[in-house]
Amino acid sequence: MNELIGIWAFFQNNILTKPAFFVGLIVFLGYLLLKKPVYEAVAGFIKATVGYMILNVASGGLVGNFRPILAGLNQRFNLNAAVIDPYFGQAAAQAAVESIGRSFSMMMQVLLIAFLWNVVLVLLRTITKVRTVFITGHIMVQQSSTALWIILLCFPGLNDPSVIALLGLLLGTFWAVSSNLSVEATQELTDGGGFAVGHQQMFGIWIVDFISRKMGKKGTSKKLEDIKLPGFLSIFNENIVSTSVLMTLFFGAIIIILGPEMMRSLDGSFAKTQNFGFYIVEKSFTFAVYLQILQLGVRLFVGELTESFQGISNKLLPGAMPAIDCAAT
Repeated sequence: MNELIGIWAFFQNNILTKPAFFVGLIVFLGYLLLKKPVYEAVAGFIKATVGYMILNVASGGLVGNFRPILAGLNQRFNLNAAVIDPYFGQAAAQAAVESIGRSFSMMMQVLLIAFLWNVVLVLLRTITKVRTVFITGHIMVQQSSTALWIILLCFPGLNDPSVIALLGLLLGTFWAVSSNLSVEATQELTDGGGFAVGHQQMFGIWIVDFISRKMGKKGTSKKLEDIKLPGFLSIFNENIVSTSVLMTLFFGAIIIILGPEMMRSLDGSFAKTQNFGFYIVEKSFTFAVYLQILQLGVRLFVGELTESFQGISNKLLPGAMPAIDCAAT
C-alpha cells in the first residue's frame, strides 16, 4: 500500500499538479490508443504541453498587467479586501489540517479515489449518464484540499479511512456530475470543441445556459458573432480592435483617477520620460496582446487533446469527453 501511495505521490507532485504535463500525457496516451506512430504521439505531447504553458504565460501576464492598478486602488481608496483565490485557500486548508494533528497526505489518497470513482461513473454511463472525465489537475488538488479541511472541521470524530473513502466518493461524484452539466453549453459556445469545462463554475454555467434558453426568441440568432455592426462600428467585429478599445476605456478611466505619480511609484515599466496618455494606451494594448497569446496556447492544446481523446473514448472509456480548464472556452 505504501508503494502505491508513493507512486501516486510522485505522479501527483510531478504530473497531476502540473496541468501542462498532465494534458500532454493524456494526449500521448490517446494517440497511442489510436495506433498513431510513436513520433506522432511525442509530437502531440509536445504541442499540447507547450500550448498549455503558453496559456499559463498569457494568464500570468494578464494578472501581472492589472496588478499595479489594483495596488493603486488599494492605496488611493484604502480598499482592503480578502483575495478570492483558491491557491490561498489551498495553503490555508493544509495549515488547518496539520494544526489539528492530521496528515495532509490524506489529500493525495482522497484525490486518487475521487479520480478513479469519476472514471467508474463514466464506465457506467448507460446508468449514470455521466460522460465527462475531470482532468484539470490543479483544480482537483485545490478542491480536494479545501474539502478535506471542511470534512475534518465538521466531523472531527471520523477516522482517517472513513474520511478518505467518504470524501473520495463525494468529490468524484461532484466532478463527474458538475462537469457533465457544462457539456451542452460548452459545445455550443465552441462550435463542437469536443470538451467540457472542469473548473470552479460548472453549476454556474449550467444555470446561466438554462436561463438563457428560456429568454431567447425562436428563429433568432443567439450569437454575438452574427451581429453585423454598421459604418465605422464594423471595426469592432475584429476581436483585437474591440478588446483594445474596451480595455483603453476601462483601464484609462481607472488610471486617470489614480494619476501618473501613483502609477509611476507602483509600476516599474512606467518610465519618467513616457507620456501618461501613451502609458495608458500601452497598458491597455498589452491586455489585448496577452489575450491573443492565450488564444494561441488554447488552440494548440485543445486541438491535440480533442483529437487524441478519441483514442481514450474509443478504447478505454466509450463516449467519454475531457473536462478541462475554463480558459479553453
